[in-house]
Amino acid sequence: MMIVETDSDPALWFHMPLGGTKSEFAQWLDLQLDASAMLHQRKLTWREKRQMKKFLEGSAAMLRDRIGADQGFIFGPMPPQAAPLVFFTKQFACDEEHSVAHLKMLAEPDPTVTVPGQRVETTPFVSPHFGEGIRCLRSWTGPDGVLMLSVTYAWNAAEHGIDLVLKGHYDDPALLEASFDAIDDFARTIRLTPASSSS
Repeated sequence: MMIVETDSDPALWFHMPLGGTKSEFAQWLDLQLDASAMLHQRKLTWREKRQMKKFLEGSAAMLRDRIGADQGFIFGPMPPQAAPLVFFTKQFACDEEHSVAHLKMLAEPDPTVTVPGQRVETTPFVSPHFGEGIRCLRSWTGPDGVLMLSVTYAWNAAEHGIDLVLKGHYDDPALLEASFDAIDDFARTIRLTPASSSS
């Protein structure tokens, strides 16, 4: 597996560990709370700390156990009282350059599954590291009637023999929409590095 690295501002985007021991993850959580407090220039309340820890623990477990994500990233500037915005990457082995239709299969939802209120908008998205890929913006109505949004990016990195997907979703459309420019900027910064040479 290649390692996804980013040149994004480390004060805004944080790597989320999906492996390691419980103790190591607990240490990372404490560092994450400290980073959030520094970013927002105030102490977090006990309730905010508890909510953030619970959300991040659940997110890491879901990404690791249910989604099988390779790596996770967190966007820091969300308000401390809101859930953090979590993104993940997945890599798929391929042996040729794929078409836009193939990338759409990776990024878009299964067309045979009916989802209430679903809308899908797919547009080209160029990365300086991978060239032209696609970005898929999806909205749908959750089980409790809440509007959900997700954004998925997909590229074919032919030189590495990999299709790469970057994805995140959020249940606060206004906050996600307000962060679109920063998310697009982050997507443009990610690159692939062989695991053996990653620092």
